[in-house]
Amino acid sequence: MLCWYKINCFLKEEMSVKVYFLLFSLVVVHCYADDGAHKKRVKAPDKQAAVSKNYVSTFEEAIIAAYNTNKGWFASQTDKRTAEEALTQAKMMFLPSIQGRISSERNRDEVEQFTVRQTEKKTTTKMDISISQNLFNGFSTVSRISASESAAKAAYHKLKFEEQRLIIRVLDAYAGIWAGRQKVAALKKKEENLKKTAESKNASLEAGAGTPAEVAQASANHQRAIYERIEAETELFTSESEFEKLTGLRASEDMELPDLQLDLPKSLDELVAQAMSANHNIRSSRLEEQAEVSNLNATKGALSPSCDLSLRSGRNLTKRKYNDSQNTYTASIDVTVPIFSNSPSSGNTYSAIAIANQRALKAKFTAEDTMLEVKKECIVNWNKYISANAMIKASRSAVKSAELSSESNFEENTMGIKSNTEILDGENQLLDARVTYANSRKQKILAATTISALSGNLSLGSLFKKRRNI
Repeated sequence: MLCWYKINCFLKEEMSVKVYFLLFSLVVVHCYADDGAHKKRVKAPDKQAAVSKNYVSTFEEAIIAAYNTNKGWFASQTDKRTAEEALTQAKMMFLPSIQGRISSERNRDEVEQFTVRQTEKKTTTKMDISISQNLFNGFSTVSRISASESAAKAAYHKLKFEEQRLIIRVLDAYAGIWAGRQKVAALKKKEENLKKTAESKNASLEAGAGTPAEVAQASANHQRAIYERIEAETELFTSESEFEKLTGLRASEDMELPDLQLDLPKSLDELVAQAMSANHNIRSSRLEEQAEVSNLNATKGALSPSCDLSLRSGRNLTKRKYNDSQNTYTASIDVTVPIFSNSPSSGNTYSAIAIANQRALKAKFTAEDTMLEVKKECIVNWNKYISANAMIKASRSAVKSAELSSESNFEENTMGIKSNTEILDGENQLLDARVTYANSRKQKILAATTISALSGNLSLGSLFKKRRNI
């Protein structure tokens, strides 16, 4: 009976364990199924979000993408960091040079006299520390530091100049895509209209109401529209390729031309004055000229005497049968007067000075040429801006006029006064006016952005300062 009771208890315990395990398995399977269903439900939106990240719908997104992915921009940043490290290295030349040295020697001397051999062992340890400081070198160190400071500042302005170039290039590609798409769509519609016109003229000729010259002219207009449409598609493809190169992303179909808040000069004279004082390209070239002049002064310093202070402290310790030690202290001032120098690295000093002088002259001429080039760019882009403003007003009026004319032609066509060909001609005029309006808007925003860059005011923060801080 006792045995049967133990067996019964064991079976009950085993059944309860199996029941608990079965319930636990059902719960786990249910949770896993819910989790899998949840993953299936959220997988599609994540995929769509990943796809949407490959496209850019605003100019702000395009600029940020270019800042984060453009390799040319990264290369410009490395040039600035390199110049800053060179400046730090140049300033270290003012500090003294400190060197420590320790050496140990083990000697064994064997001496034989009258069949008697004597062996002597000794260990010599030498320790010393030396400090050397240049006191005067013809102001070469000061000139090198000045050259490095000018080069670092020039690298900063070069970086700002590259930043402005990047903004303008992205804007040019972005606006080119926006205007190009409108132009391609308009030219496709115009091509269809001219095809219908050519077919209508051909039908009129067959009916005896037209002339071969009219048919030939309509066919030529249709072929010209095909060429213009292909050329516009090529320009659009070029803009899209440039945009993807700069940003690493594609432009979405719903992109709009940005409304940039730019502080522009009020006149051409004001623009030129601001450019001469604040243009980053001019400031960079001027600083490069100063750097070359400082390098010239540093090279001339090699003709001056140099004075160096040296301090040395050492201790020699010798261990043998008896130990002895020796402390040494040395202080010296060395004055070096150059008489003739012809080293393999720098060559003759006078030749090095002549080379540095030519480099300084080259930097001076480059700075002057840069100023003239910037002044020319100011005049050209200011005229483009004025012309684009006038073209926007004219094309806006042309669009309104073409819309009214198209509506009038349609009403007269319903009354039988005007033909379908005249309706198509009016629609083509409206399409041409819209293309001109889009191109003039593109030219205006590019000219305004270039003017802002020439005056030294264009930056990522200035573009979106009224939207958010970047």
